[in-house]
Amino acid sequence: MESKNKYPLDDQITYDSVFTIGNVEGVKGKEIVVRVKKDKNLPHLFFHGRTIKNVSVGLSNYVKIMKGFTEIICKVEGEYLEEDRSNARKPYTNERAKINRFLNVSVFGFYDHDQKFQHGIKEMPLVGSECRLLSREEFETLHRLANANELSVRLGSLVDEEAQSISISVKNLFAGHIGIFGNTGSGKSNTLAKMYSELFHLSKLNGAFKRKSKFIFIDFNGEYSRDGADQILTEDKAVFRLQTRGASGSKYPISKDEVEKLELLSILLDATEKTQQPFLQRALERLWFDTDNDYFVKEVESITRKIREILLNKESRFGVSFLNKFVKDFSQLGFTIVNTSKNLDDIKYHSNNHSFYFVDGTDTTLYSDRDIEKFFGEEGYFDISAPSNMAVLRRIQFKIFDNYYFELMNGYVNEEHIGPLMGRVKKRFNMLDKVFEIDGHTADHANIHVVDLKNVNLEIKKVIPLLICKTRYDEQKERRNEDQENSLHIIIDEAHNILSENSTREAESWKDYRLETFEEIIKEGRKFGVFLTIASQRPSDISPTIISQLHNYFIHRLMNENDLKAINRAVSYLDKLSFDSISNLSIGCCFIAGQMTQFPLSIKVELLERIRRPQSETVNLDTLWRME
Repeated sequence: MESKNKYPLDDQITYDSVFTIGNVEGVKGKEIVVRVKKDKNLPHLFFHGRTIKNVSVGLSNYVKIMKGFTEIICKVEGEYLEEDRSNARKPYTNERAKINRFLNVSVFGFYDHDQKFQHGIKEMPLVGSECRLLSREEFETLHRLANANELSVRLGSLVDEEAQSISISVKNLFAGHIGIFGNTGSGKSNTLAKMYSELFHLSKLNGAFKRKSKFIFIDFNGEYSRDGADQILTEDKAVFRLQTRGASGSKYPISKDEVEKLELLSILLDATEKTQQPFLQRALERLWFDTDNDYFVKEVESITRKIREILLNKESRFGVSFLNKFVKDFSQLGFTIVNTSKNLDDIKYHSNNHSFYFVDGTDTTLYSDRDIEKFFGEEGYFDISAPSNMAVLRRIQFKIFDNYYFELMNGYVNEEHIGPLMGRVKKRFNMLDKVFEIDGHTADHANIHVVDLKNVNLEIKKVIPLLICKTRYDEQKERRNEDQENSLHIIIDEAHNILSENSTREAESWKDYRLETFEEIIKEGRKFGVFLTIASQRPSDISPTIISQLHNYFIHRLMNENDLKAINRAVSYLDKLSFDSISNLSIGCCFIAGQMTQFPLSIKVELLERIRRPQSETVNLDTLWRME
């Protein structure tokens, strides 16, 4: 009968004698005490000409305890020495033989019938059970995070066993929300770029990848795009370099319906709840301009009608300054209002009889129906025409201004209440117009988008990612109604810029809205195929709801006590030895935990080539200050 042993009988005996390092001395709950054999206290053992690392306290040190045919995997968490009093009087020639070495180990998992590791407790060992080292094959099986037939990405190797490569299953890593945390210079940007670079360069990806999945990188500091040849992440990407100052940059496509939502528009314009929000709602509900309106005829009619009402009005507050402001507001939207041969300053207001007039030579002409042709038409002061084209944002802005002047002139609103809002409308809409292409088509671009916010001012730096993420999230929900096989991946580097819970430079309503938006994405997004990846140096600054809902964690070096507490609350299954090591991790090293692995691992993420590396390196002052 053929032996089922891996080694012939003689070799199996040798194998057992080398790999058996001791026996269970005590069992107290999940804590196991193992007495180590005196001849196994060396740092390395030898088997078949190979050096084997002996067991010790470490991040990746495991043993197996035999209980009949069951192999119980345990992690080494501590060790201590005691004097061997039973043999204290024996004339030992070696003083080390007078010492007993004990290991504190905890039950970690077991191998199932397919020899696949399963994390958790199935059985507890018995006192006297043999404790053995793991073979190289068993160690590799323990750290195999993807099956042979699965798509996987290689990230690096174990910190304390660099020969052990770490590759993670694509479906377990990317089909969930990911958090990457670490202080500046700890390597978190390289980790983020490494995992997605490896994904985008997988040779087994086919056309369905581009058709079915979209990736949006929110890049606050311009780290993921370079001018010229750019191989960061992938060459097959669309980069949107948004700018609100200086030369105009590219524009990101976004839906008109999203911009016109009252909730978002109220937040964007800092509208007060009692007066300004109801006003905005009334303006947005005016659908008259949106139908059967070729060449913006209805806009021209509305402007003309209001100018006539101003000229006929007998209230002094609607005098020359009011008329000038009206003309200026609509001229900024592209309308020609004053005849090019005329000057609006020639029109005056007569306070005694409350009438507008102008002096033509020696004749004074008051505004009246009899002299209307002198005020309107090709020869008059007002010859109103629309622009040849009108951007969507300007159309929305027109409806707001038109409703403002209608309600103000009819006494429905107070200028003191709504006036400040109108000032913000001009400024915010002008900035949005620089960075968004309303109702543009993303199908014209690659399925991987990098949105560079480096040259966007602080005033709307939080608004842009919120608008983009909310729009794409809503689109994905609609898309899933027709096709269940697709996904949207939103990646936010320096996520504390948009997910901070402690911002003091914004209204509470705005902060609540953006946090609620991302909390909805992270709580409900998975069922719609929406997955969020965030990277931040301040996990304590981010909403605890968001941190706790992440599925996979990459934890680089963190020094701040509050940040460590935030991680400890979120990743409760991180053992004490691993948690205590977070503040001492080297650059590029991190703990990984979550659904991608059954137990936390310490890995060293491979550094990307310089041409594929994000532009996040710290300046070398030694080199800088030596330059001629």
